[in-house]
Amino acid sequence: MTHRSPPASDRLLDAALQEFAEHGKAGARTQRIAERAGVNKQLIHYYYKTKSGLYAAVLAHAADAVASQLGKLPLVGLTAVERLRRLVRGQFDFLLQHADHTAVLVSATEGGAWADRAIRPIADLLRDGQATGFFRDDLDAESQARLALLLTLGYFAARPVTSRWGEASLWRDRAAELIVRGASW
Repeated sequence: MTHRSPPASDRLLDAALQEFAEHGKAGARTQRIAERAGVNKQLIHYYYKTKSGLYAAVLAHAADAVASQLGKLPLVGLTAVERLRRLVRGQFDFLLQHADHTAVLVSATEGGAWADRAIRPIADLLRDGQATGFFRDDLDAESQARLALLLTLGYFAARPVTSRWGEASLWRDRAAELIVRGASW
């Protein structure tokens, strides 16, 4: 049986995620990324054109990982309100458990296209819940989903302060409840 390693583009994204998490966009070096990925540095330029192109791809990759994790949560049989609560908690839990993803997203220096990807599951649920009467009609689903992302990322962005305010699970639960109450009748 043969074992195939992940494609070079995937290895580059994983290596770049670690590099950008450790050194930020300005301090990251494409040579270190290539070495971590076990590829030639020219492959970065082949796949992503520039360091900025790779950075944008890493932001999208991290945001997609957040959204993908939310899509895996067991939500069948729950009301829309409880699904929303679990999605916000799940978003927080993912960020808590994936420090590299969190570091990259918290320190993002480029546009919000990545954020729109990360909030998609929550925004979709809010729109569906509005259509079925679970959530307020006057609610802007995209804005509410963005608030959820800001509340969860905010905990990590201000960690020296927020860690003094109690356990992470308390912040997670309070953030989820705030989003739920803001969306519910």
